Formats: sequence, C-alpha cells, structure tokens
Amino acid sequence: MGDKEKILLTLSELREFDGKSGRPVYVAFKGKIYDVSESPLWKTGKHQGRHPAGTDLTEEIANAPHAEEVLMRFPVVGEIRQEKPTKRTLAERIEGFHPHPMLVHFPIAYSIAIPILALIYISTHKPSFEMASYYLVMAALLTGAGAGLLGVFSWRITYEGRVRRVFVLKATYGVALAVVVTTCVIWRSVDSNVLVAETPSSYGYLALLVILAPIVVMLGHYGEKILYS
Repeated sequence: MGDKEKILLTLSELREFDGKSGRPVYVAFKGKIYDVSESPLWKTGKHQGRHPAGTDLTEEIANAPHAEEVLMRFPVVGEIRQEKPTKRTLAERIEGFHPHPMLVHFPIAYSIAIPILALIYISTHKPSFEMASYYLVMAALLTGAGAGLLGVFSWRITYEGRVRRVFVLKATYGVALAVVVTTCVIWRSVDSNVLVAETPSSYGYLALLVILAPIVVMLGHYGEKILYS
C-alpha cells in the first residue's frame, strides 16, 4: 500500500476498528497503524484475552514476552494523528483564571484582622480601631459571599460536583463564616455602640469577632487539602 493510500486516525477513531460486526482489526504501535485482521490470534478482537483491538499497543508490547517484530509481519495501513484540542466552554475558561483561590484570601485575611483590631480597641479605647474592625466585617461579608459563590462554581467545573467529605467540611465552615459575619454586620449596624458600651452584649459581640479567626483557619486547612489531594 503506498503512502498516499495510508489513513490518518486519532486514537479515538482507532477504537472503531475493533474486529466486531465485520470491521477490520487495527492496532497502533509507535505511531503506526497495523492491520492484523488476518491473524487468527485477533479473530475475536482481543489478543490472548488481554490486548483489545483498536488500541495503541506501544506500552503493552514493550512489556510483552515477544518482540515488536511480531507486528512487522502485518501491513501498515496508516498513522496516528493528534487529537484536535477540544474547545473549552466559557465556564472552563473562567475557571482557568482560578477566581476562587484569588478572592478567598481576602475574607480570610479580613477575618483574622477583625478580632485583632477589636482587641486593640478594648486595650486602647481608640475609636479608629473599632471603626476599622467594623469596616473589615463588612468587607469580609462582601468578599466572603463572592468567594463562596466562586467556590461552588469551581466545585462544579473542576471537581464535577463530586461529593467528598473534605468538600462537605469546607462548605460547613464556609456557612459558619457567613452566619457569624452576617450576624456581626447586622448587630453592629443596629447598635453602633455594641463594643463601645462594654456591657455583657459587648463581650458577646467580641466573642463572635474572635471566633472568625479559627473558622477561617479551618477553611484554609480544608482548602489546602482539596488543592493538594
């Protein structure tokens, strides 16, 4: 068979030549496609019950007891060509920029700074520290909401919505963070003196601010497990 008559097949297209329903039996080796239809060992479409037809046998033959010369008895009918890259969807393109990891650092940093500023205010009674803590609570609410939505987006695109324990735990801490931050924003907005008054309610509010730090530490911990698992 001349070179002009040789066919070009991708590995996906090669699978169609499996010897079933009268189809020829093709196998690939080192980029070349061999027609082994005449071999009695390939009549069932599977050699010795192990090697299926329509596949690339380069690695299998390297580990087989016989040498590659066995294939040289059969005609070369074509060559393997590269698969065309699949076109990515818009969602996959967006996920390629890793928006969740970029945004999630903000609510984590804010949630650690919030209780520090509040405790500095308790020690110094300088209003600027209390005000800065409040502004960061609002920033944590906004960026945390965005990070949460992008986290769900990444989970659906990158991890195909698979339910695993680590995802459940991270989502649980994410919900806990949202509840605590929202409560703090509403509480401080309704009562601007909640921390200033130094009443039992003040210490309840302060406790909510302090608990933000361990929550985001656990969020970061499970985020790291997802990233490197």
